[in-house]
Amino acid sequence: MRAAHVAELKSPPRVVEIDDGDGLQVAAVSLNPLDLAVAGGRFYGGHPPLPYIPGCEAVARTADGGLVYLFGEGRGVARDGFLVERVDLPESAQLRLPEGTAPALAAVAGIAGLAAWVPVAWKAKVEEGDRVHVLGGTGAVGRIAAQAAELLGASKVVAVGSKELDRIPAEFEDEGFTVCIDPVWGPPLADALQYAQRHARIVHVGQSAGPTSTLKSADVRGKELVLLGHSNFALSKEEHDRAYLELLEHLTAGRIMLDYETFDLADVAAAWEHQRAGKSVVVM
Repeated sequence: MRAAHVAELKSPPRVVEIDDGDGLQVAAVSLNPLDLAVAGGRFYGGHPPLPYIPGCEAVARTADGGLVYLFGEGRGVARDGFLVERVDLPESAQLRLPEGTAPALAAVAGIAGLAAWVPVAWKAKVEEGDRVHVLGGTGAVGRIAAQAAELLGASKVVAVGSKELDRIPAEFEDEGFTVCIDPVWGPPLADALQYAQRHARIVHVGQSAGPTSTLKSADVRGKELVLLGHSNFALSKEEHDRAYLELLEHLTAGRIMLDYETFDLADVAAAWEHQRAGKSVVVM
């Protein structure tokens, strides 16, 4: 059967033939910045022994024709992942999906989706009247976070990409934001905090703009800001599954939208480059 292999760090995967395996038939695999970070040697948790099969999340078809979401057990991070035609995984690491779920949508709803939904809905607890600032607004996490904040009743949502940071003063100078969803860290967050309202909730998700950020004491202490961190890996299985199904229901109903591109496993190298360019990608 076919599988994608990362043979050396900082190189895209290539398709290889491996021994046929038993288990679930993989229907869709979402590529994430996490996959590229692991393969690039940049992930704080390291990488599986080389060569390895990447892919940290997938949707697979069971023997009865149903769909299950697959995540966990160190797949794609500490051991072989899901970019393979069949995979054997215990039922404890599977989540049964509602009938009629689209495999590609279910795959792309996972890692990036939870990195947006949990910070907005569970940690910041966005509610009616909140003014929400989303950094990294052009990425999948930022796009989902902005829509989630609107869905939960925020009166104002401003999502900015790396080239739009100069919009922040005009958007928030007068009243300030009450919530900031931060997938970037680095200088953008440090600069943005001057426009936070007192007691604003900041939820930190990722570090695409840099692993360190020099925050001003006057902003954090003077405004008594609440700074929270989020990692999908810190969620319990019960929490992870509950949050995932919450978001999937909104995506399926069209209340939250996410564009993505699909690729065949044979074109995994091209899919890899599309993810590197910041696009949401599903390999099927």
